[in-house]
Amino acid sequence: MNSEGRSVQNPLATLDLSRFRIDSESFVGQVIELGTRFEKLPPNVGDALLGFLRLQGLHYGKRYRSGIAIRRENLEHGVRQALISMDLGLEARAESDLNQAVDIIAQGDFEACRKRGYEIAFFRLQEMAQMCRALLLRPEVKFLQSEYRAISRWATAVPETWMRPQDDDEDESQLVDPKRDYEAYQVAFRRLAFLRSIPKAALTEVEMAVEARTYDGLLRNLILALALDMESLLPSDVQIEAFRQRCFEEGKMREEVRSKVFELMDRQLESSVEDIEDRLAIRSEFEAEVEFLEEVSCSPFTGVFLLPDQPEGDG
Repeated sequence: MNSEGRSVQNPLATLDLSRFRIDSESFVGQVIELGTRFEKLPPNVGDALLGFLRLQGLHYGKRYRSGIAIRRENLEHGVRQALISMDLGLEARAESDLNQAVDIIAQGDFEACRKRGYEIAFFRLQEMAQMCRALLLRPEVKFLQSEYRAISRWATAVPETWMRPQDDDEDESQLVDPKRDYEAYQVAFRRLAFLRSIPKAALTEVEMAVEARTYDGLLRNLILALALDMESLLPSDVQIEAFRQRCFEEGKMREEVRSKVFELMDRQLESSVEDIEDRLAIRSEFEAEVEFLEEVSCSPFTGVFLLPDQPEGDG
């Protein structure tokens, strides 16, 4: 067989590495940009890394081929897996220090970074699968309607392959990203930790009365309840208007109301969410909802809060 024939059958020849972006959105991309800008890394370091990724894609493709031929999809998955592993491993070895990471890349030991990152990825995916299966059994998960499908999918993740089975809306199995998906999982996990601190009776009342439950809507209901010293999270129309009239002035929440709400909220977060960064993240979500309420406070709060569903035919 001539060389042209071999080239046509070589799956690496059709592997488009331009699809795998090594840019400033990734840690390794930031490192390469910094290192080349200050001439601490050779100009061809990006090409060297792409060559390494191509080789990793080939290894993965050979390992998971079902016959003699190597599927292009497996090559691409192998490259993607290696790149994410590199990113995780380099950041871990450098302890998130860009200058230290430049020195590590300069040594050219891409494989050590990949191996370290693969270990991190494996345990992340293992954690996601185990914890998401447990989260699906928690009643509070019903208040994370936008995240529920993702949690259900992460629960089926296979750590060894980074894949999960397709669901009813998909044609094939899908990648679970141990970097981006793990970050989204952490958001859902901390939100559920906070939701567990809300009295069960109050949550159950909302669950039974409201079908379209959203997390941000629940936060707004909670802000109103704290401001008006309500035990229930379901306000009446009169209470909603009282909240608007008494707690806002010229598009801003009154300072004494803001102080009261956040003092109560901080107290609740300290007792329910252990991690300081998680507490700060949830507090930021509350601040965002207060800002939203301020923006719309000059007109009636129509469609702002979670309210009991109206029986069909009413209205």
